[in-house]
Amino acid sequence: MEYREVFINYLQSRGLKLTRPREAILDAVFAIHSHFDAEELYQMMRNNKSNVSLATVYRTLPYLLQAGLIRKSMCDESKEHYEHIYGHPNHLHLLCVACGRIVEQTDEELERVLNRIAKHNGFSMQDNTVRIKGLCSLCRKKP
Repeated sequence: MEYREVFINYLQSRGLKLTRPREAILDAVFAIHSHFDAEELYQMMRNNKSNVSLATVYRTLPYLLQAGLIRKSMCDESKEHYEHIYGHPNHLHLLCVACGRIVEQTDEELERVLNRIAKHNGFSMQDNTVRIKGLCSLCRKKP
């Protein structure tokens, strides 16, 4: 199923419609291939001549979260950052505490371990988020 269909189904289940602004936000989110916050998304849309308001962006992001199309990224605690996850494998984030660089890494072995831990504890894992904080190789080389 395409992300647009998932969103339409979610909205319909809540008695809502896919309006032009919501559709524009959805398309913009899936055009971004990195983490973003609401203001960055809004600015990107303005740069692309979209007239969607910042308030509409803020109102639409929770719908995308609840539909399972995006998730909050645990990479920056000062603002809520998001990433689209629909159709993407789970991955972990390595966050440099000095420069803020984010590296995403998939690891099938880690995924198996997390599934085993969940199963051992009676969970059926639907999602996971792993974040590792430290210093990237560039920052470790700085005096």
